[in-house]
This record gives sequence, C-alpha cells and structure tokens, in this order.
Amino acid sequence: MGFLPVKELLHGARTDIWPRQALIGLKLLSPDDPACAAVEETESLTDAAQAHDRIRFFLKDRLVRNFRDVGRAWARDAGSVSVEVAGCEHLDDGSRLFFETLATLGTDVTVRLLPGAPGTDVAPAYEENARERRVEHLCSTAGSPGEGDLDFLMEEADRYLSLGDSWSAERILSVVLNHRAEPAVWGKLGLSYAMQGRTMEAEFCYLRWRESTSAVAATGADYALSMLYARHHPPFLRSLDKAAEFLEHGYALLQRSRQADVEDLDFHKVFNRNGYALVEFRRGRVDEAIALLTDGIARLRSGSAKNRMHQTVLVYNLAQCHRRSGHHAEAIRAYRQLLELDGKMPEYHMELAHCHLDLGDFTEALACLLTARDLGPSIQEVHSLLGFTYLQLGRPDDAVSAYRAAHAFVPGDNDALYDLAYALGESEDYESALKLLLCADLTGLPPDSAVKFLTLTAEQHAAAGDLPAARQALQEVVVLAPDDRDARANLDQVVAAMTG
Repeated sequence: MGFLPVKELLHGARTDIWPRQALIGLKLLSPDDPACAAVEETESLTDAAQAHDRIRFFLKDRLVRNFRDVGRAWARDAGSVSVEVAGCEHLDDGSRLFFETLATLGTDVTVRLLPGAPGTDVAPAYEENARERRVEHLCSTAGSPGEGDLDFLMEEADRYLSLGDSWSAERILSVVLNHRAEPAVWGKLGLSYAMQGRTMEAEFCYLRWRESTSAVAATGADYALSMLYARHHPPFLRSLDKAAEFLEHGYALLQRSRQADVEDLDFHKVFNRNGYALVEFRRGRVDEAIALLTDGIARLRSGSAKNRMHQTVLVYNLAQCHRRSGHHAEAIRAYRQLLELDGKMPEYHMELAHCHLDLGDFTEALACLLTARDLGPSIQEVHSLLGFTYLQLGRPDDAVSAYRAAHAFVPGDNDALYDLAYALGESEDYESALKLLLCADLTGLPPDSAVKFLTLTAEQHAAAGDLPAARQALQEVVVLAPDDRDARANLDQVVAAMTG
C-alpha cells in the first residue's frame, strides 16, 4: 500500500514523544503506530471521526499540513541529515508529496529524489503487518477474490479514505471494481479522485454512483456532484445552477422515499439542505441560507457521532453567514457555540478571530489566534493573521516572527513574502526587507500586485536613505500605473528631496 517509503523513513522514530499535531498527521501515514492511540481523546471531531461517521474528507492542503507536522517532529529528532530516495520514479503519489513537503521545511534535513535503482542492497527496516500484507496480496493477485475478500477490501478502502490516504483507497477500489461494479464502489472511487483534485474523473464516477436504486445513495451522489460544481471543479467549470439542480433532484428523491429508517432519512434531508444553503449563500441570498441552516441545527441536536459532526458543520456555516451579513454579534455567538461542540478544531478559533478583527478587537483576536496556532501549528493563515494582529497592537518584532513562519510554509507565496517584508520595514530592518523584495520574481504578476511590491520597495529604499533606488522603483510604478496619482506624488516628493 501507499507510503511504504515514508514508513521506512519514520521507522524507529520516537513517535511516543511527538507532539499532538504530529501524531494526528502520523495517523494518515502509519495508522497502526501505537503512538497514534495517544491522541484519540485530544482530537477534534473531524480528526477523530471513524469511517462510518465521517462526513468531512481531507483535500490536499490539509494533507500537506499533516506532512509538515510529521516532518518537523521527525526532523527535530533526526538533526542534520540528508535523505536520498532512490528509484524516485516509482514513488507512490502520497510518498512523493510527503518528501516534497519535507524538502521545504527549512530544517537541517535535505531531500534528494534520485532516479534508478539503489547502489547497494539495503534490507528494509519497516515490515508490513498482516492486514497490509493481505491488502497487497489481494491487489497484486491476478485471480478473482472471493466475496469475503472483496468485503475486506471495501472496509480497507473506507478506512484509507477516512484517514486521508486517497491514493491507497483508489488502488483498492480499482481492483474491487473489476469484480463488483456496483454504484457504491463507483461512489467511493469518485471520492478518492475528488480528494486528489481529479474532479473530472470524480464526476464520471459520481454519475455511475447516481444510478443506484437506493434513494439515499442516489441523493449522496447528487450531493457530491453539487459540491463539484459549487466548490471543487476548476473555476471555468463551476456552476451554481447545476449545483442547485443536483441538490433539488436529490431532495425530491428523499421526499418520495419510503425508507424505514426515518432518522437516517432525516439526516440526509438536512445534509442536502446544508448543501443548498451553500448555493444560496454564494448567490447572495444569505437570509435564505440562514433559515435552512437554523432549521437543520434544530433537527440534529442529538443522536449519533455523525449527527454531532454534521451539527458542527451547520453551525460553522451559520456563523459564516452571519459574518457575511455583518451581524458580528450573532456570528460570535455561533462560533462560541461551535467551540462548545468542538473546541479542538483550530480553524474554528481562527474564524472567531476573524470576527474580532472585523470589529477591531485585536486583543480578543490575538487570544483566539494563539489557541489556533497551538492546535494547528502548520496552518499558514493563522500565522499571517497573527502577524497582522501583532502589527495592530504595536508589536512589530512579534509580527516579523509570525510572518516569517507564514512565509516559511510556502516560500513561493508572494503575499506571504510581501507581508514579511512590510513587517521588517515596520521594525526598521530595511536591509532585510529589501533583500526579500529584491529577490521577489514579479514576472507574470498582475499589474496591481507588481505595483504593490514596487511601492513597498521604494518605501524601504527611501527609509534606508537610498533616494535614487526609491526613484527608480517609483518610476517603474508609474509605467505600470500611469493614472496612479499617489505614485506620481511620491515620485515628485523623492525627486524634490534629491534636488533640494
């Protein structure tokens, strides 16, 4: 199965002393590691959800966060080390993404992906367990698996999907599909593609899933298709009208259903209307979205773990609607209700901080963001917001530290680079700010973004006393934005200072 090279790298690591977030990430990479059980009571509802209760599945950005947390914990123990991966052309996609992430952490670890076979024979340190060997055997054997084996593979596919390993799930489901071409298998295969961002393939599978004779299953397919068109397809393929069409079709199926399990049927009706609330929200019909969400919350106040999980989704969406409407008091109440349901989800603390920032309450925002950072240390946006908040509180040195962390996550992110350079300037470290700005690649940037960079560059040159360099940067701004009166005024001011 997937991540075998990563398991080989991590084998022997002192995972029992790793921090909480690293162990949550480890569940994806090596779920059978005994250390993973240590975090079960400290996980958010989303992280702790079992396969049969999961309604949130992790996309690439969340996986990269997990890889960062694991990579940092491993690197702290490993120290200065070089990792060479021979035969890199044979890496599974998940392992490749892990090693690419490890290479960007800015630690003393260097990573080299080398094509071709290893130079020497090295005995593997990691040995697959019985369950992994059985999965590997069934996926590699040309014969036809028995029904019991197919049931086992479906259970394993569910488990891998729940953990976030869509690549292993895809491989298993592709094998199952050769012997059991049922709508449910198509649906899970579509989910594995969607988690990888392969949305066209996901849509093909979801349409096959939609052929199910079960109203609940067909409605699930409609919901999945609607989310492709509302959120996950490339922008040029998205359509709120098509998303609404799928949701309305699914809801009509549920209304006509004679399923005996009324509670399960009601859950799927609420789930469907939550999707429709997103469509209403995106259309600007926020009050209509709020009405749908409020009704759904009232209908899911108790019940299974899945119900509790879905309740947090509904309350989160309700809070977002209130914030969009400018009803910050209502939004804050909703976020606090959300934190009572699941206070271990870092994103919820971050979104509450957004509300306080909107109101200019920077002290409250800072408290929320520090909690979010402790719970989710690899969320870039948390560090960026911390940098902004520290600046508002007159703490430029702390802002630099926060923005430096945000920039380290994605060194090629121009927004993070700009924020760090700005904070360095506020700390009067003009040399460091200019070093960053002058290394930025402005090629291909939209004119307004290039103007922003060049203007900040001019400001740093002027603050450092290099007026000719400031003039040159402002002249470039005027070329890009000839109608920008502020840029012309700044240029005139610099020229006057040089000639005066």
